[in-house]
Amino acid sequence: MLKITCPTGKIKEYPEGTLLLTLAEEFQPTHKEVIVEGIVDGKGTDLQEVLTHDCRVDFIDVSTAEGTRVYRRSLLYAFIVAMHTMRPEVEIEVKNSFGDALFCDVKNKIVLSKYDLADVEKCMRKMVSDKEPIVYKVTTKEEASRFLKPQLVPDSAPLLDVLAPETKIKYYGLKNEWVYFFGPMVPNLSYIDKFSLENYHKGILVCCPNQHDYSKVEPFVDSPKLSVVYAEAEKWGHSIGCPTVATLNKYITEGDSRGIIQICEARHEKRIAEIADTVAAEGHKVKLVLIAGPSSSGKTTFSQRLAVQMRVNCLNPMPISLDNYFKERKDSPRLPDGSYDFECLEALDLDLFNDHLKRMLAGETVKIPRYNFQSGTREYRGQEINLGDNGVLVVEGIHGLNEKLSVVVPREQKTKIYISALTPLSFDDYNRIPTSDMRLLRRMVRDSQFRAHDAEKTLQTWSKVRAGEEKYIFPFSEDADVMFNTTLVYEFAVFKKYAEPLLRAIQPESTAYLEAQRLLSMLNLVLSIDEKAVPNNSIMREFIGHSIFGDLL
Repeated sequence: MLKITCPTGKIKEYPEGTLLLTLAEEFQPTHKEVIVEGIVDGKGTDLQEVLTHDCRVDFIDVSTAEGTRVYRRSLLYAFIVAMHTMRPEVEIEVKNSFGDALFCDVKNKIVLSKYDLADVEKCMRKMVSDKEPIVYKVTTKEEASRFLKPQLVPDSAPLLDVLAPETKIKYYGLKNEWVYFFGPMVPNLSYIDKFSLENYHKGILVCCPNQHDYSKVEPFVDSPKLSVVYAEAEKWGHSIGCPTVATLNKYITEGDSRGIIQICEARHEKRIAEIADTVAAEGHKVKLVLIAGPSSSGKTTFSQRLAVQMRVNCLNPMPISLDNYFKERKDSPRLPDGSYDFECLEALDLDLFNDHLKRMLAGETVKIPRYNFQSGTREYRGQEINLGDNGVLVVEGIHGLNEKLSVVVPREQKTKIYISALTPLSFDDYNRIPTSDMRLLRRMVRDSQFRAHDAEKTLQTWSKVRAGEEKYIFPFSEDADVMFNTTLVYEFAVFKKYAEPLLRAIQPESTAYLEAQRLLSMLNLVLSIDEKAVPNNSIMREFIGHSIFGDLL
């Protein structure tokens, strides 16, 4: 008999060979939402895993970020198999997410009508009602490579080449279609009964329920400007021959990593110069440039590089930090738990900020405050701004796109820029790399390098960061005049060297251990790249160090 430490803390005995699913069914009443994944000694595990040794067990339901990933991964698998059943000639490639929807491109450009899509959805719902099982298998790398080569995803086999020979590979079967998916699946399709399909541009949206309410699927809200940026990134990744991790690994093994770095950096410089040209083309009309984006988008480096290009166009960019306009600590808003809410718009002294904007645009010289985070008070240390004839205020902060921030400035006198790291890189046709994961790696490495925060702390606070983005940044992105994608196709390979030791340092008893193991398993699939060729003005340098902008970051 095995001694299992259960979620309640009690030690219970179970026969060797008991399925984790059996325990999940026993402890389901302690969860409000359906359990979709197990945790065995801190590691995320399929519910179909067999227990073979004494261990500590816990469970994940769909109300968590990891549970949401399991649900969406399984739903995507059902969609792919249903599509192959109803329209076997259609080739699907998973691209990116729009809120709670996954966008899938039709690679071979076959146009599907709403009736075609209805047939696919009907097939999916039949599999759900039949509780179609997802078969779970574990095998050697050698066997998996032979098995996956003729299957649906051409990049899966070379992707596995970087793994150690002794690595055990988990793969899945649904209606006799076998694939490698990055992460656990539900045991059968009855778990994924909430979804819808929609035609979108020349592809398909697989719409999922929201993590916070799995009772329904909310109507899709389009983001047309963001979709264009995603499409451009995907097209560019294919055009340079580097759309997947497998192709990036090929660049590295063939000794052409410097080439891919140079191409990526040249593209950034060209695009930033184009944005500066756009601002300059407005003549003296635009006096305020507002830059916003989610955490670890590279806002600071982007701002500095944009300022350089603006100077090339004979403009005089003048940076203003929104941090200096925080309200005095005694006046700061608080969260329900009593802690200060520094993320909300009301944490800023909007009256003072708009007064300064109005006066500067009127040609006055304005004394700019400096916020003392230790004392929670504003100080004045002699900084003054006068715009003059060619001056343009450049403001960077999470609320930059919110019109309430700069209400006194007419809209036609502002250029709003939204930036984010929208990676076009994926593992293969079905396994994408979420943009939030790339930003998390950026933040984790930067926190370790420059902020004396270990990876554990970064991972533990990430959900709060993401919640703030969902509330204060993403809803305003479509109001941007310009969008800039800060991702660099090669950066995943650079972060490997920095992130792996940080993640390995997290111990199994930590609440961050599950996430650390997930990120490590991703990094295992990419080869490390030599970052010596990364220029000192690169956005990458904001996170790994040795940036030319130094103390400004």
